[in-house]
Amino acid sequence: MITIGDGIHNFADGLAIGAAFSVSWKSGLATSLAVLCHEIPHELGKSVVRAPLSWVLTALHQFIGLYIALSVATNPSAKDWISAFTAGLFLYVALADMLPTMMHVKSRSPLFVFFLHNLGLMVGWGILLLLSFYEDNIGF
Repeated sequence: MITIGDGIHNFADGLAIGAAFSVSWKSGLATSLAVLCHEIPHELGKSVVRAPLSWVLTALHQFIGLYIALSVATNPSAKDWISAFTAGLFLYVALADMLPTMMHVKSRSPLFVFFLHNLGLMVGWGILLLLSFYEDNIGF
């Protein structure tokens, strides 16, 4: 069941990346970087024993989502629907999976855990804010 959920999650990642690349390569690169920033902690939390098989199985879903989004995103209304679907799925994952996990952390120093959670959120939001401000300045 977890692998199916990860597959759907990675499918949405692929949809978001594909829709962003259909707008411009700069937007696609910024979205890819944002997805990378949220995937690193997600993938590091997996068990080492089942991680390689899970990574391979769920990564295939990301490519499927990417190719579907690239093929249908020529229609402007399709981009809007893809964006709405992926935003909704990301909010669901954040509120139904990540937030309860954050709320049930047991520690001797809850203030330190609170600080780490907020630091992680602020760094993530800061990265997204910088990406949105400087997306047009990305170049090689």
